[in-house]
Amino acid sequence: MRNIYLITAALASMILASCANEEIVGNEAGTGTTTNGVISFGGLAPAMTRADLYGGDAATKLGNKFVVYGTKHKTAEDNTVDNDEVVFNNFQVAYTASTAGTTASNTSDWDYVGLPAYDAAITSQGIKYWDYSAAQGHTFYAFSSPDISYPKATTDLVQVEKTTADATSLYNKGYAVTVKPGATLSNLYFSDRVPVTKANYDKTVDFTFRNIGAKVRVGFYETIPGYSVKIDKFYIDEDADPDAATPTAPVTNFANMKDAKTDGFYASLQNVKKSVNQTLNVTYYDNSDPTIENRPKMSNPTAGYDYYLKLGNGTGIIDKTLETSSADPTWVAGTAADNYYIPVFPFEGNANPLLLKLDFTMTADDGSDDVIHVRGARAVVPAKYVQWKSNFAYTYIFKISDKTNGTTGEIDENGDPTDPEGLKPITFDAIVVDITDELQETITSVTTRSITTYAEGAIVDEYNVNKPIYTVISTKTTGGVITPTALGTAATEAQVYSLDKAASETEVFAQLTGSPMGITMTAVTGASIATKVPFADGTDRDIDNVKFTPSAAGYYAYVYTTTAYVAPTYELQTSGTYDSSKTYYMKSGSGAYFAVTVRDEAAFNANKSSLYLQTAAGTPGVYDIKVIKVQ
Repeated sequence: MRNIYLITAALASMILASCANEEIVGNEAGTGTTTNGVISFGGLAPAMTRADLYGGDAATKLGNKFVVYGTKHKTAEDNTVDNDEVVFNNFQVAYTASTAGTTASNTSDWDYVGLPAYDAAITSQGIKYWDYSAAQGHTFYAFSSPDISYPKATTDLVQVEKTTADATSLYNKGYAVTVKPGATLSNLYFSDRVPVTKANYDKTVDFTFRNIGAKVRVGFYETIPGYSVKIDKFYIDEDADPDAATPTAPVTNFANMKDAKTDGFYASLQNVKKSVNQTLNVTYYDNSDPTIENRPKMSNPTAGYDYYLKLGNGTGIIDKTLETSSADPTWVAGTAADNYYIPVFPFEGNANPLLLKLDFTMTADDGSDDVIHVRGARAVVPAKYVQWKSNFAYTYIFKISDKTNGTTGEIDENGDPTDPEGLKPITFDAIVVDITDELQETITSVTTRSITTYAEGAIVDEYNVNKPIYTVISTKTTGGVITPTALGTAATEAQVYSLDKAASETEVFAQLTGSPMGITMTAVTGASIATKVPFADGTDRDIDNVKFTPSAAGYYAYVYTTTAYVAPTYELQTSGTYDSSKTYYMKSGSGAYFAVTVRDEAAFNANKSSLYLQTAAGTPGVYDIKVIKVQ
């Protein structure tokens, strides 16, 4: 019997896709309906399907109401209060279907006259007109939330105050927002800042609203041949519990993650805390990037933090049989109606990786009672992949493969493996010799790291012909990104291969280390080492990666080399003499050498035409491997 020890490039090769921005393409100011000198409003809101919502659909998304703040400028707008003459002091604007044109202030079914304002100081909202003496324009802002009242009350779950001056930039004249536990974050919208020039007076002011929160979903699938997989538990560091008497810093070490959780999905990740009041700032992107200028953004300067991410209530993902495809993974929480997304606070400034540590159980599919428990499996998502932006949805998919870095043996008090890591496929080879049947066990050690692949602008099952793929390899514990020194096969280098047939990471590893698997591996031309990954949120993240664009459908393998494999060499002993201190080998029909026991000189002489001595031990290959299917 030949027992081969194989360990994966990662517990889970993590596929990350940032869902497209839920943005609205609204009318530019000045292209709407003529208003006969009265200031009037229209509102648009987004859907998760990326379709724009107009009219009643948009109104429903906004709860049929929003709050508008507007100023006029007789001189060029600056960063002070003095130049902002207030026209709309947090007026309520409400939607009523089929009312457009029934009043002078209503051109798009939205009206404000006679309604109670958000600020109690306004007793009755009056009609407003364009002031042509304001030669430097008007500026409008708006927000909407189901958790506010008119006028506002101290009991409201969302408290909003307009920022009227900022010494730094006029783009910082946004809002100070307090969000209390229980607020409906997914329905908290802020509009783009809308400057209107004098030439565009007498037109409807159209607002594009964007959700100020972010959304996250996490899924799992498995590709272990012959077994189904269920997750048993996740690990976190209870000492980092923000509800503890002495909260600690973010967790950056797997050794501290030794507290098991079975009531949902858990991972170590610093994120904004939902269970306390949060004071947030809403400001706007400036003109350094015209493509996003005036869009709202959120920061949390004095936020409280959780030090682990939890998704789901009850068992959630625990004890569910995992799906076997990234196109239809097993989601950890949420509902199909919400596309399994969970609202979270944005955290663009996150500087800590996501650490995932779990145990899972494998059950044989062949009807036998074979059950294997794998403990202490781990994966790292680099920090820059978990920097959540307002109005974006993020998908994280983890793959559990036969190259897991957990152990089927013992773990220490921290939950880390003490026995060899990885699944060791049991394989067989036989040769008949005159002495006896011999068995050989060989062990090849492979270090494990997490490999993240990303396809621009996609969500799941995302790899397609002629679209770039970005592959990132991370350190085993901290999530730091490893940059290959070059494209190639030497140590510290990376290579992308096209495969002539479907293959697992285990088979690719065997092919690379001298065990023929019948796979033809061809280096992909045009691959390069890059320093940026373009996200669907419109930003380029500084992440070292290997970028390649597949020219044909099929299977591709990313290989990072820690130690290049050098095959051992052997010499046939046809003319040698017996030496009891040496290890003798025979060669199988597949070309593999295996050790045999030669008991005495007579046995040696009888079989020396088939016996070999090793003349050079060679070097075991240490590789991190990710197989990618391109459609």
